[in-house]
Amino acid sequence: MIFTSRNRARNAAAAGVIALSLLGATGCSAVNDQATTMEYSPSDGIVQDLGDLQLRNILVVSEGDGEPGRLMGTVINDSADPINFELSVGGSNLSWNIPGGGKVVYDDAPQAEVLVEAVNVLPGTGIRAEAKDGSETATLNLPVVDGQVSYYEDYLPTPEPTPSEEPAAEATETPAP
Repeated sequence: MIFTSRNRARNAAAAGVIALSLLGATGCSAVNDQATTMEYSPSDGIVQDLGDLQLRNILVVSEGDGEPGRLMGTVINDSADPINFELSVGGSNLSWNIPGGGKVVYDDAPQAEVLVEAVNVLPGTGIRAEAKDGSETATLNLPVVDGQVSYYEDYLPTPEPTPSEEPAAEATETPAP
């Protein structure tokens, strides 16, 4: 009988050691947050909700240091009513009327509609912006990226062509008959 109780004790001790080992190896999520449960922006831009507007992947493409910039991202109107969205950034006051259930994709917009006059910060930092949807206001810190990532290179602002003056027609003499 003594032999049997020793085997039972050893088996129980071995089972306890195995259970504690498994608990120690798999129990880390009991005290740490799981990365899959945290909400984050999976891209370069910010994600922000402003009333019924959803701002997604909003950022500015610019060489920075006083150069102009281009706003990128998407704003979605979750309401059935149109919303006037205003964004003040880099000395520019930009405004869009977004229809109910509609969206604005800045990546597809003409440069004049999304041009930021002056980005006085360096790429890799953020520029302050004030967003307003008519009733709510939010201060945003928009990331500034430059053309080092090839995808953004095509979105760097280009100078607007200026109307060129045509040279005055030169007077020509006609030979006398």
